[in-house]
Amino acid sequence: MPASAPLIDSTQALDVPFAAGIASRVVGVVPVYDPATLAELEGVFGQARLMDLLGHLRIEISQRLGWPDTDRLALRHDAHTLLSVSGSLGFFDLSRCCLEMEQACLLGADLAAPLKAARAAAEGAIAAICAMEAGARPETPLAACAA
Repeated sequence: MPASAPLIDSTQALDVPFAAGIASRVVGVVPVYDPATLAELEGVFGQARLMDLLGHLRIEISQRLGWPDTDRLALRHDAHTLLSVSGSLGFFDLSRCCLEMEQACLLGADLAAPLKAARAAAEGAIAAICAMEAGARPETPLAACAA
């Protein structure tokens, strides 16, 4: 199984479909998810349960991070929730972005950049999960990406 995964651009919302249907966005080398983690989870839970968990993650992501940047308490709660659940399912970039946003909320720092990055990572995660729900395999090689 390849070690690479779809990539996310945390500054733009440009979708680039994989030949096998996995959506990704590219600017550098930040994977949307870790295929090895998903393969391990599939081995533990089975394909059907993994897809159920990913579907719940997709729904959870879609219900979070919609608050204005003035609502630090709600954004901090959303970031904390997504940090945990996305990390446990191998969406490490989203988890990292949510950690940075949670810290910015706690420290009273400017939220513009962390919120933008978290929302971009969330969009990438949703696109990847939707592609997997449509039948694309999480281990689809990055080389299959159409430019």
